[in-house]
Amino acid sequence: MKISTWTPFFLLILAVLASGCATPSKEHYYWGNYQPLILAMYVEPGSVDSFTQIEKLTEDLQQAEGNGQAPPPGLYAHLGMMYAINGNQSLAEDAFQQERDLFPEAAVFIDGMMARALSRNEASDANTQ
Repeated sequence: MKISTWTPFFLLILAVLASGCATPSKEHYYWGNYQPLILAMYVEPGSVDSFTQIEKLTEDLQQAEGNGQAPPPGLYAHLGMMYAINGNQSLAEDAFQQERDLFPEAAVFIDGMMARALSRNEASDANTQ
């Protein structure tokens, strides 16, 4: 039996096609409620209060850790904003720092976000006194 010069080529094509049918790998990030919360904030502002968002995002973080997945970019920053809105400055700073640590490429953005969120709280505290 003579092997054609085309046989290795066809075997390579067959291997490539067969590998395309492999099951996809597990997602790197655990998105949970994060995307629906962001959507609700923009489509129906005020439909989800900050306390509910904190609760859902905290549950997502626990679920992600349990699944061995990372939280998506922006989740800790969003959580920090919700803590800042509720006046919990120390938890807000912790969440912003966690976002900075996980995604150092966003450090400048997160620093600005943190400064605005915390200065808004300080301004509202000054107005209530």
